[in-house]
Amino acid sequence: MNFKTCAILLAVITLAGIAAPTTNHALANEMTVIARQSDMKSMAEAAKLIDAMFKGNTSYDSELFRDAAETIYKRSGSALTVHFEGNSVIFGSQASSTIMTERAEFNSLANDLGVYANSLSSAAESHPDSLTQDMRMKAGEVIGLGPFGKKIDPATAVLSMPAEHAFHMLLQTCASCHAQFRLKTN
Repeated sequence: MNFKTCAILLAVITLAGIAAPTTNHALANEMTVIARQSDMKSMAEAAKLIDAMFKGNTSYDSELFRDAAETIYKRSGSALTVHFEGNSVIFGSQASSTIMTERAEFNSLANDLGVYANSLSSAAESHPDSLTQDMRMKAGEVIGLGPFGKKIDPATAVLSMPAEHAFHMLLQTCASCHAQFRLKTN
């Protein structure tokens, strides 16, 4: 083998050694984005089902209601935060770099999501036949909702709130997280 052929072969082997980890890293990033988006889509579909039951657009079915709440619960908390460990900013993702600088707030919102989803699951368990009035929000219940709502501890407050209120708090948690930690698109 002549010198030129050896040099080319050595260059190809070196580039292959560099490209393989880069390709593996890119593939890992792509898989992370796919997993994030899949979980977010599952949670959104579950929330739409619960919303349709509260609005009366879909008949109440405690099993479907509970399963939807469990779908959200299983993808919240640490299951959600693990998708954003390390560098949260990945090509193809809409995650903002503020997740890294405000990790405690992000983790708190992910955990709050689980608290509200678990409350909804429990409500379905205790109301197997119908969506009753005690599951409904009462007029004037705005604790924790919106920018003017009183801040609450979800784990304590959820014990005394009706399921519909917990659902609105769940939606507000999603909206708050997206407002803080999702890239703004036009």
